[in-house]
Amino acid sequence: MAPHRIHVAVLDADVPCLSVYQRRGLYSSQFRVLLQAAAERLNQTAETLQNGPLAVHVTAFDAVGGTLPPLECLRSNPRTPAETTAGGPLGVIDAILITGSAASAYDDEAWIRDMQSFIQTVHTQYPQVKLFGSCFGHQIIAQALLSGNTEDSADSAHTFHVQSSHKGFEMGIQPITLHPAFTAHFPPLARATSQTPFCIQLIHGDRVVPTPSATAAASDADVPLPAPWMNIGHSAACAIQGLYCPGRVLTYQGHFEFDTFVNTELCQEFGRRANWPALRVASYLEQIQRAFVPGKDDDDDSKAAAEAVLLFFAGEDQRTRPGGVVASTGLMTPPL
Repeated sequence: MAPHRIHVAVLDADVPCLSVYQRRGLYSSQFRVLLQAAAERLNQTAETLQNGPLAVHVTAFDAVGGTLPPLECLRSNPRTPAETTAGGPLGVIDAILITGSAASAYDDEAWIRDMQSFIQTVHTQYPQVKLFGSCFGHQIIAQALLSGNTEDSADSAHTFHVQSSHKGFEMGIQPITLHPAFTAHFPPLARATSQTPFCIQLIHGDRVVPTPSATAAASDADVPLPAPWMNIGHSAACAIQGLYCPGRVLTYQGHFEFDTFVNTELCQEFGRRANWPALRVASYLEQIQRAFVPGKDDDDDSKAAAEAVLLFFAGEDQRTRPGGVVASTGLMTPPL
C-alpha cells in the first residue's frame, strides 16, 4: 500500500536559545525529527493503520517574522485514493502545528494577532486541516477558538482565556492524569498511562482557564467545554493540560518535543532573562532532570505523545478499533 503522506506546516513561534539551536536546530526541525521517528515506530507495529503506512513531510514557517501558510495550500477537500501532491508549490497542507514560545498568547504583538486570526480562519473555513499546539500553541488555540468570539464558544459558560498562573511556573516532569475518554482515541497513550500518570516535560507560567462565569458553580477541572471538545487531563498545578476536539484540534500544555537537555537549557535561559534566584533555578532543574519515571520503559511519555499527534494528523483517532470503544463521531465527553 502506498504511504499515507501527511504534510505538516509548523509555525515557529520562537527561536530556541543558542545552545539548543546549535545542537537541535529550530523547533520545527525538532518536531520533524520526532514525528518522522513516530511514523517509523507506528509503521512497524502490529497495530493496523487504516490508511496505510505513514510518511511525514514538514514545512516550516517563521510566524514571528510574519510568514504563515498560504490559504490556497490548505487542504479543502477530503483525501482521495488517487490523490497527487497538488495544492500549489508547497503541496497540500494537511495539518498546522504551532510550537511553544517565550511569548504569551495575550501579548499585544502583531504576529500573535495574525496567528490567532489565522487559526480562526483555518478552523472555520478548512475543516479538513488538523490543528495541533504545544504549550504556547495550546494556549493561543484555546484563546482563538474558545474565548467567546467563535460559534464554538458562544455560550459564556463555555469560554476560556489565557492568564499568568498564580501558582507560578510548572516545570519539568510532573504527573498528569489523562481522561480515559481521551486516551480511548489513542492506543499509545492508553498503554503508556494504564498503570502510571502521563509525563512529558513542562515549562510554562501561563495556563488556559475558564472565565469567571464558567467557574461560578464548579472547580476548574469540572467546567464543561462545548461538545465535542474535551479537556485531555490535569495536573496538580494546571487543571487543563490540553484540549481535544476529535478530528479537528489537539493540544498539549507540555512539550513532547523537549528532553532533559532542551528543557534544562531553556530553564537556565529563562532564569537569566528574569533574574530568577539561584535556589529557584536549582529547584526547577531538579524537577526537569527527573529523567527516569518508575514503571515506564522510557524516561517519559514523549514517544507515545508524538505517536498520538501523528495518529491525529492521519485521522486515525476517528475510528473504532478492534477490542476498543473509540467514537468515530467524537461525541463522547469525559467527566471534566
